[in-house]
Amino acid sequence: MDLKEKVAVVTGGTRGIGLAIADAILAAGGTVVINGRSSTDEALALIERYGRQRVVLETGDVSIPADATGLIERATQHFGQLDILVHAAGGPAPGKVLDLSAESWQAAFDIHIHPVFFLFRAAHKALALRGGAVLLISSVAGLRGCPGTVAYQTVKGALIPMARALAMDHGHENIRVNVLAPGIIRTRFHDAMTDEAKRHNIANRIPLRREGQVGDVASAAIELLCNDFITGEYLTIDGGMSMRVTA
Repeated sequence: MDLKEKVAVVTGGTRGIGLAIADAILAAGGTVVINGRSSTDEALALIERYGRQRVVLETGDVSIPADATGLIERATQHFGQLDILVHAAGGPAPGKVLDLSAESWQAAFDIHIHPVFFLFRAAHKALALRGGAVLLISSVAGLRGCPGTVAYQTVKGALIPMARALAMDHGHENIRVNVLAPGIIRTRFHDAMTDEAKRHNIANRIPLRREGQVGDVASAAIELLCNDFITGEYLTIDGGMSMRVTA
């Protein structure tokens, strides 16, 4: 897929990994509707850089089904097409099973999993019309054990079989669905990490001896979006962390 003149919707696109993926799509010649619960300085800077003809900010909470569906409907109506859907919206969900409230458990599904159902259903007709690509953002936490994050691990892990099911069911329509599984990527998600934990990660957990940057994930995203013969797969971007037997 050549991204020139392609239209993408990126949830969680106002900061962090989502913003970096949106930026990379724009740099490759695409047009992007970025979504977040609120505007950010980073999102406004992206609009300033590429112009309002190519970047549209649509605020809304995609954990609310009507907001998810409405986002796709407005994007399609505005540009007359939709070629790419990236679900990067998410957030931490810490706690062991005995510590979590039922509301916190449900909230993890509401933001990470359920939006994919509503976003894909709303986007399906447009994606099938032109042959489209869907990209879901998982985590190495969904692949390997990670203490004290049962809800986060569960929802991130669930994105992989969900993507494979969608890829299998809709491959004949030339809709491709893939997953990225980032490791420790320096964003505000990791702001609470102590300096001691950071040093431990670099010295003992990550073979490449550094944290990742959002650009590392964005470049992988572009490959999965552009390569027309990859579907139903996940790609790990973690500096080798998840291949270790011990940490």
